[in-house]
Amino acid sequence: MDSSGNASLRGEGLVIEIAGQRNGDSAQQAATTAPFTRAGLPVTFSLLAAHEHFGSTPTQRALADSSGASLGTVNRVIKALRERTPPVLEGKRNELLRRSALEHEWISAYSAMQHTVWPEERFTSDIWKKPSDLLDVSLPPAALFGSEIAAARLGAPIRPASVLIHLGGNASDRRELIRQGRLRKDERGMIRIRPAIWSHPPVPSLDQTSPRLLVRADLLLEDDPRVDEIRTQFFGDDR
Repeated sequence: MDSSGNASLRGEGLVIEIAGQRNGDSAQQAATTAPFTRAGLPVTFSLLAAHEHFGSTPTQRALADSSGASLGTVNRVIKALRERTPPVLEGKRNELLRRSALEHEWISAYSAMQHTVWPEERFTSDIWKKPSDLLDVSLPPAALFGSEIAAARLGAPIRPASVLIHLGGNASDRRELIRQGRLRKDERGMIRIRPAIWSHPPVPSLDQTSPRLLVRADLLLEDDPRVDEIRTQFFGDDR
């Protein structure tokens, strides 16, 4: 409510309405939402993934390099997180507070935008006939597994129904992956290729899987009761 300035909550016997803008109106709103915009989400993702792995917040230049965002965008994200009430970052080294809450906000924002901002394509393969065929495959460096296949490679007791691959890099990396699997476009194909949210992965990959935060978001996007228990067990996510 504080960030939007407009809200309406209704229930039996209850009506609460807030209308109008806070002081600072649109400029304040833009600053508050900077970590969860199309440009800001990759920065916030890199920050969270790196902090989970290394235990500290990366420099702004490192965040820009990993996310592919400009230094100006990174600065706006950092400023917004520092100026939140209560703050999410504080101190000279931008110590991260309330990481779990920020992760949930990031997952919610990414889930809402993924289909339009990072849409995926489906393929069939002349080599990989079923998801289990990729459990031991080495992908090109720019590609990382996500969703069920990533959870399976990390040891989760799950049989993937499809294979999600987050693909970064450039056109040659895409051609390399298509050549490797002899992929053909197919709207019902089991192999799903989604543009990576990073320019360079913010942390070293574990068995060619995406950072854990993204795997959690992937599993939530599946909206499949079959993976709910796996997500809760391995990533502590209870929706």
